[in-house]
Amino acid sequence: MPDYTVTVTRDEDLWAVSIAGLPKGTVGAVDYVDFDEVRQEVPEFIADLTRSDPGDFTITWRYEFGGKDVTEDVLQVIDAEARFVEAMAEHERSRARALEAMREAGLSQRSMGEVVHLSHQRVQQLLSGSGGSGRRGRKPGRGNAARESEPVV
Repeated sequence: MPDYTVTVTRDEDLWAVSIAGLPKGTVGAVDYVDFDEVRQEVPEFIADLTRSDPGDFTITWRYEFGGKDVTEDVLQVIDAEARFVEAMAEHERSRARALEAMREAGLSQRSMGEVVHLSHQRVQQLLSGSGGSGRRGRKPGRGNAARESEPVV
């Protein structure tokens, strides 16, 4: 299975990517505006260049900023972020199961909130399925401006 070494650097306002190990005559260089695009799109970019599937090769990632190899540190934070996102998703699933079990047991929303460290209002939102993302702002479909007499929720 081929392995390609992808080196990510910062060039002014862009994330510059160079890919080593490609077939002779294939130029493996691409720039991205957003860092998240690099890890999401480079495997497909390599697959297109090599007429293969992303599962047909491996990638060795390298990160060099200011002439310094920071690969280990960047990979650690990327890995930690992935574990954090998964832990948060598991927390949400566990909380939803606990709230439903407590509702079935007849516990009040205020008491449920104490157990899961949320206000009874937030518990009510989650149980009613209108939990949203926890962000406050204008309701969808309000247009660009709310009338002064209407509260923005």
